[in-house]
Amino acid sequence: MKPVARPLQHDDHGLLLGQLALVLAPQARTLPVAVSLLLVLLLGWRWLLWRRRAPLPSRWMLGITAVMVLLVASALVWQDGGGMGRELAVALLGAFVILKLLECRALSDATLVTQLSFYLLLTLYLSDQPFWLALYSLAIGAWVLRNWLLLHHPEARSRLAIWPLLGRMALLGLPWALALFVLFPRLEHPLWQLPQSAPRGTTGISDTMRPGSVGQLIRSPEVALRAEVAGPPLPSAALYWRALVLWEYDGTTWHPSRQRRQQLAPAPAAGNTEGIDISITLEPSQQRWLFALDRGQALSAGVDAAATPDGEFMVRGPVDQRIRYRTHSTLSPAPEALTAATRRLALSLPDGNPRARALAAQWADRHADPAARVQAALRLFAAAPFAYTLSPPPLGSEQVDSFLLDTRRGFCEHYASSFVFLMRAAGVPARVVTGYQGGEYNPIGNHYVVRQSDAHAWAEVWLDGRGWVRVDPTGAVAPSRIEQGLDAVVGSEAADWRPSQQPAWLKDLRWAYEGVVYTWQRWVLQYDHAQQQRLLLALGAGVGAGQLLAGVLGALCLLALVPLWRRRGPADPVDAAYARFCALLARHGCERAQAEGPQDFAARASARLPRAADAIAAVSAAYVGLRYSNLPAARHAQALAAMRAGIRQIAAALRH
Repeated sequence: MKPVARPLQHDDHGLLLGQLALVLAPQARTLPVAVSLLLVLLLGWRWLLWRRRAPLPSRWMLGITAVMVLLVASALVWQDGGGMGRELAVALLGAFVILKLLECRALSDATLVTQLSFYLLLTLYLSDQPFWLALYSLAIGAWVLRNWLLLHHPEARSRLAIWPLLGRMALLGLPWALALFVLFPRLEHPLWQLPQSAPRGTTGISDTMRPGSVGQLIRSPEVALRAEVAGPPLPSAALYWRALVLWEYDGTTWHPSRQRRQQLAPAPAAGNTEGIDISITLEPSQQRWLFALDRGQALSAGVDAAATPDGEFMVRGPVDQRIRYRTHSTLSPAPEALTAATRRLALSLPDGNPRARALAAQWADRHADPAARVQAALRLFAAAPFAYTLSPPPLGSEQVDSFLLDTRRGFCEHYASSFVFLMRAAGVPARVVTGYQGGEYNPIGNHYVVRQSDAHAWAEVWLDGRGWVRVDPTGAVAPSRIEQGLDAVVGSEAADWRPSQQPAWLKDLRWAYEGVVYTWQRWVLQYDHAQQQRLLLALGAGVGAGQLLAGVLGALCLLALVPLWRRRGPADPVDAAYARFCALLARHGCERAQAEGPQDFAARASARLPRAADAIAAVSAAYVGLRYSNLPAARHAQALAAMRAGIRQIAAALRH
């Protein structure tokens, strides 16, 4: 649409101001608070001028404002260490679009603001692409298109049904968009990448564990991962999402073994072994480790990951975006051999905690079988007045002694840490494992939702003939935590957002929304090269995506011609005959003028071509009678036949 030089009306300014505010509103999710306030101030200034019908600011005032915006941006860049992230770049674009709105006087200015509004809509997807944002941007995009049409054609408000028109346009473009999305060849690796801003996403599980480190995640409703298990739903007691193994203890904090962490090997690919196949969608964590159900045996081939000797899966860099991978796990792994070096590592303890050591020594003297020592520790936790709480009291300098014999109130990391200490002191190789336990099953989406609040720590002990065996001391203190989930044990300490605190109708609504979000992530956001290839194989396509896309687009082009062909309709025989008459005379040097009537044309043609003058007059008279007289059907056919015969006579006369 070519801009027309006309001044803008008051209502036009209101449309532009409203659409720009709606376009910029979602940017508040990612922009710094100071930048968001700056944009609000600029928009508020423009709104006050529009509300009061005040004149627009002068150019020197706008220049001063632009300089101030640049100074604020420079200060933020300096504060961030000299780099301009994409959020600040988007904010600058938004600020200068508002400044352009402050000097809008003509339709050409409004056109530029509208076009830049579409660019700002696209920038909403630079950080993340949630489902609600897609719906929002589609709605606002349609609104901006409507405003653009009204700006250039104000009369369309009364002459056109604008929303039905936009709906038909969207329906016409939908097949093309679907074909391009599904079939346009996906690359295995991106050709380019946007500059990264500050890391986003909840960190979640850490690679160290100290009292309170896991418990601090319990109040976070953030989703850690979503998992789709092949087969029927699993009981909550089987949902151990394993991440890290911690070996070294300094009396306060558990750490992984650096030596074992360096013994990386390519992650094995899935085979035909027995187990459970699981598809996991992992949220950004800014960490390197992946999660698998219990003892993961293999990963999907498309994941660039390595495995440690302890069954941990590590990717090369931090997980800074949502990823999807498939794992193959077993709940009954084969026994593993225990080397002398690993035994020393699994029995090492720092000095201190004499009372816990004395208790473990009694078990070692009393029970020759290491499995009996494990049961003795679990009986201790089950029989003594231990309590599972989100708000444990502080521990003394000898943390294990203080917890086991004094406070006896703690979270999962307290029980896992003290249990592994007791096992090592009793001569049983043991280690701490961290990850998530449990998860909510979504019956609508048929997948599990695991949140940061499901963070958990447990233990693994090595038993002769059985290898590493999972032991969860928390289950001895609070069995309902493992069997029914966190809500069953924390009670009044649970946050308001927890499922136990929500009415049934709200749970159903939340599950429906979770199902939509998961479907959006799986089939839209994570539709990559591997998924495209699987889809083509499922469809039985023996050609590549590019060839199939060309074929589909060609078919769509043919389908687009169908309405035009149907709209064409049959040609009128009278008009067709008269067109042949005009073409015949044109070939002999007598071409009909655009606005020339049939009788005037016949008179001029007869004077120019006297040999066919009688036939020309007869054809013209027949045409006028057929076109402008209401002849009966019989006479209509006779006149048309006479007209065609006259055309043949003209052709014959002009040949001689």
